[in-house]
Amino acid sequence: MSRGVIRIEEIDHDLTHLDPFTINVTPRAEGASTYKVLVSFGHHTFTRAFDAATDNPAFRYEEGTDLRCLCPDRLLASKGLPLLIDRAATGKAYFSQGYNYMLLDQPLGGAPYAVFFNIERTKAIKGVHASMFVISAYEKPGLPARSRIPSISFATLVHKTVRGERIVRPKK
Repeated sequence: MSRGVIRIEEIDHDLTHLDPFTINVTPRAEGASTYKVLVSFGHHTFTRAFDAATDNPAFRYEEGTDLRCLCPDRLLASKGLPLLIDRAATGKAYFSQGYNYMLLDQPLGGAPYAVFFNIERTKAIKGVHASMFVISAYEKPGLPARSRIPSISFATLVHKTVRGERIVRPKK
């Protein structure tokens, strides 16, 4: 889904950097298959909770039944998401406290930037092996050091997902 450009108070906010795209992921094992992963983004990557008492109503953003507020900080940080995800193809994914995964970065130079996503095998789209949906992305102060968060190689995560193999959360 392309959100295009949204206009708020005479200012255009281009969201086309969050249009779906594909990345190729190849595990390191000799002779490993290259997997094509379709990446798409949820609106929590550029919005935050809306507070009717303090937020400018012009910044209201509704998608379905979800009422949010366009967040300049999240929007700015989201511009780096495509590159961050492309680099993740050869990096690590971290286990979140819930059932999903996260990528970590620090694009604004402050607190860790956590990118929460789900990934699943797909056969519905010709030539695509897995779908990655980025649920949300925001600075997360107080996050433990990366070395203390259980992780898995992103390529292994994709490989196991496509093959329907069980993914075991390491203990740390």
